Amino acid sequence: MENIETPCPSCSPDEPVSHKVLKSTLVKCKECGDVHIEKIEKKVPVRVIVSIADKSVRIRTLLSGVIRAGDELVMDDETSGEAYPVQISSIEVGDKREESAHVDEIKTIWARAIDEVVVKIAISHRETTESIEMRVPGDREYVIGGKIKVDTRELKIIRIKIRDSGFKSRKGVAVKASDIKRIYAESGRKELRRISKGGERIVIKKRESVWSLKSKKTGSLKT
Repeated sequence: MENIETPCPSCSPDEPVSHKVLKSTLVKCKECGDVHIEKIEKKVPVRVIVSIADKSVRIRTLLSGVIRAGDELVMDDETSGEAYPVQISSIEVGDKREESAHVDEIKTIWARAIDEVVVKIAISHRETTESIEMRVPGDREYVIGGKIKVDTRELKIIRIKIRDSGFKSRKGVAVKASDIKRIYAESGRKELRRISKGGERIVIKKRESVWSLKSKKTGSLKT
């Protein structure tokens, strides 16, 4: 029997909760058991392109009502039977991208999987920056000012870059992994200054696992 998400007049008038569809317009709230009449929109097939890490999966799912960019949904692929927890990235209507649209108007939905995501972390070691990636559950939260464990290291989160937005740097703010573009953290590890034969101070930087030597005096690249 079909289930839908809709407000319940008895226990949740402002927020949608799960209901069981009893008849064409009769539903039963799974939270409190209240039975009431609800207009149920017919579901239509919609093409969805889901980004999962570095690949894309095309699925066809049944949806109803208005879909908005930023919505988090669980989409069932009618062909394979797989379920994909996703966040809507953009909506294609005709030849344009829209922030929201009714399913009858939608050509393609672009979404990204959020059950498991890749979080990029930039680790500051004073004069050195190290970039790493971690695959984590999408609903895991990271708190600014808190600690994050990477292998055997414990790092302090300084700020977080939000997807399609700015930075969060206020201590105590929590951000879900699915919303994070990059975490900036400090290792607390002190590094010695390195001096070249000519007396120039050399800075070692690590960017995406590629090491380079850069002279601060001349700005030239040394290998």
